Amino acid sequence: MKSSLNVYIFEEIIKKIKSGYYEIGDKIPTENEMEKIYGVSRSPIRQALGLLQSEGYIQRNPGIGSVIVNNNESAPIPSSGGFRWNLNKKWKDLNCKTISVEKIISDDEDILTKLSKEGDIVIQIKRVRSEALKPIFLLTNYYKEKDVDINVIKEAGDIVNMRNFAKKKLGLKVSYANEEIKAIKATKEISYYLQVEVGHPLLQIKRVSYDFNYNPVEYVVYHVDSTNWPYMVIYDEAQN
Repeated sequence: MKSSLNVYIFEEIIKKIKSGYYEIGDKIPTENEMEKIYGVSRSPIRQALGLLQSEGYIQRNPGIGSVIVNNNESAPIPSSGGFRWNLNKKWKDLNCKTISVEKIISDDEDILTKLSKEGDIVIQIKRVRSEALKPIFLLTNYYKEKDVDINVIKEAGDIVNMRNFAKKKLGLKVSYANEEIKAIKATKEISYYLQVEVGHPLLQIKRVSYDFNYNPVEYVVYHVDSTNWPYMVIYDEAQN
């Protein structure tokens, strides 16, 4: 079965990275140049670049272009999301503790809306990510029971990078994601895990990840003590 255009372009650039044609620090062609190289419209090119960035291969910088930053399968910490700068910079100082892995009945409104349907069994994984000894993130991942093996997750122990784990060990194909962000006050449960006072201001991010066919495969809710971890997004305009 022929790959879609964005997947084809993504895979072609990966081949060039793996072969050494592109090295770390190299700039890849602009979107305009890729239109001519691949004979396609701008849309699949942007989708391919988004995949390359989400997998940690490139960094897209306004006014500079798309630069190769990694030639391994993926970066130690996913490069997508508003915390990618600190995650990529501080990952050697981070550790992650798995708190619980359990099956739950899908009755939460957000889970029903974003991942499953009423009555479905969902796998819930709670983890705390800390910088040195200070908890920063409380992460709760949800997967459809039919998509993953809970025993593989339990046997893994402390999972540092859930995206890589889901891809390599659970066989999930994650290609796109969207996030919702808002400010909240720490509840009693969250304050316990993040070691802050009840009512402490936090950021709450809800992320839904999809496969190539836009089917939801993962739902994540994470709460962040952003005192020293600012959420930052750089908007990448079209390159000319």
